[in-house]
Amino acid sequence: MKNFNKGEFAKTERNYLSAIFFLFGISIMSLAPRTPDLKANLKINNGTFGTLLSTASIGSIIMLLIGGQIVHRIGAKRALRIGSTGVSLLFSLLVHTHSPILFLIFNITAGGCISIYHIASSGHSLHRQDEVGSVIVPKLHGAWGAGAMSTAAIAFLISTRVSIAWHITTLMIIVWLLTQFSITKLSPTFPPKPDGDDDYQPTSIKQFKFKVNWFLSIGFFCASIMEFTIADWATLFGKEELGMGASVATLCYLVYLIGLIIGRYSIGWALTHQSERFWIKTGGVLGGVGFTSMLISSKAIVENNKSIAFSLAFFGFLLAGLGSSALAPIFFSIAGRLSNGKNAIAVAQLSFINTVIIFISKTILAWVVQLTSITTALLIAGSAMFALVYFGKIGSNFRD
Repeated sequence: MKNFNKGEFAKTERNYLSAIFFLFGISIMSLAPRTPDLKANLKINNGTFGTLLSTASIGSIIMLLIGGQIVHRIGAKRALRIGSTGVSLLFSLLVHTHSPILFLIFNITAGGCISIYHIASSGHSLHRQDEVGSVIVPKLHGAWGAGAMSTAAIAFLISTRVSIAWHITTLMIIVWLLTQFSITKLSPTFPPKPDGDDDYQPTSIKQFKFKVNWFLSIGFFCASIMEFTIADWATLFGKEELGMGASVATLCYLVYLIGLIIGRYSIGWALTHQSERFWIKTGGVLGGVGFTSMLISSKAIVENNKSIAFSLAFFGFLLAGLGSSALAPIFFSIAGRLSNGKNAIAVAQLSFINTVIIFISKTILAWVVQLTSITTALLIAGSAMFALVYFGKIGSNFRD
């Protein structure tokens, strides 16, 4: 990238930075539409499967505890290379193993790699947003959503003909190569490592001292629990509870992502018309009331009319995606405003608290599924999202 000016957000930089998020979405969400195949590989029940999926949070918790300091120490560029390499390798291993123990080890390690990539990419984009002086983060999250939607679309097209092992391994190789290329092209945009005044010690947990904003953290949990729960259970919900075929069941997750990407690409425009507070509360209503009412209706009529039941379920997942779409970038922007310029640290701290709560919640929801149903777990996530009607006041009440 020639003639880089840090005060401008050139088209070339926008394209490659969007590619970083797009490819991240493709890679880390590639397993979500193929959860039935993962479960079949491991030959375990829903409760055990959900618990194993939640263990990625253990790696995330460990990395988020020190991840902000690591990114400050080694730089975002190197952290992105490490994270993307780890994700590609470990996801390939996850789809080849039939051992729950090996799956546990690989999944925990993958969680750490995802977190370091997340911290580096989000911290760098927030830093560039400050330098440019205009909102760029929501569209980057939209690129992530486009990647996740693309990976779900690929699964829809090939899940009945291509094994999960061939699908994911080939995809990870391609994504890794493109990610390394994009990082190289973005080299001039990465800031130098902090000087001696930012002498972080990533190996010392004692250095990770921060004051928790519990209102922000609980609000962010309510905003994100839907996304995690749908990623784990949407495809299985369609297949096991509504009786959809393997390919059709992936549409539950795909339709959710369509709503997510529409909202994320529109949020920059939306924030010029209404405030953060308005959109957080609106997201809570769409993802809470809208999603849960559609799910209840679809379950109620599935025995009598599958076509209408499927349509209602798809509409519910679309509403959930629209409701979720703006929440992550808005909450990260709020955290960035409160961080005194240390964006990577702010992202790490907010994500750390959220990941701890998500880990506990996902484990509990896994056994809710085992003891009751997938529908019950999804309704609980929807209820948590409806709480954003209250927590929305954390956002600014002014338009951008």
